[in-house]
Amino acid sequence: MTNRRNFLVTNAGRAAALIAAPSLSLFGRSALAAEPLKISHQFPGGSDTDGDFRDKLSRRFAQELDKRSNGAVKVNVYPGSSLMKVNSQFGAVRKGALDMTLLPLPYAGGEVPELNIALMPGLVTSYEQGYAWKKAEVGKQLTDLLADKGVIIVTWIWQAGGAASRAAPASSRRRTSRCRRCRSCPNSSSA
Repeated sequence: MTNRRNFLVTNAGRAAALIAAPSLSLFGRSALAAEPLKISHQFPGGSDTDGDFRDKLSRRFAQELDKRSNGAVKVNVYPGSSLMKVNSQFGAVRKGALDMTLLPLPYAGGEVPELNIALMPGLVTSYEQGYAWKKAEVGKQLTDLLADKGVIIVTWIWQAGGAASRAAPASSRRRTSRCRRCRSCPNSSSA
């Protein structure tokens, strides 16, 4: 009998290759493949055509799994933290309580500090460079690190972020050195 995790590991790559997919989709949980898979994320829900692009990508991923498995693999998408809060999702995947999640790498940095590499400002300067991590040495190391933790990266896409200031543009080191709330800034009093 094929358990759910082995089935997903064997077939997930083929399903993900055709579609654009979320920031970080992770597989966990050992159970039978007949139960619908659960994808949880914190982004606003929508439909196949309207709403947040990350929710649309999750829904398209679910549809593609259904199509490519001839209906054998069903997926329920739970947007807006409706299944569980965002901070619980990575741990739930690791423990097998959740099948998949869509989240930026640093969201799991509390459990796996190496994932905070994605917080470094200016490290990735384009979507193409972020996607190239998949085949680069850094991507291989991240994949191996997460596999050792019981998590499999199914898809890669870079979700851009940035730094902002309420008081003045962060246009020079002098201005940013006064920042008090920026967690990734070495000059921050909260770092």
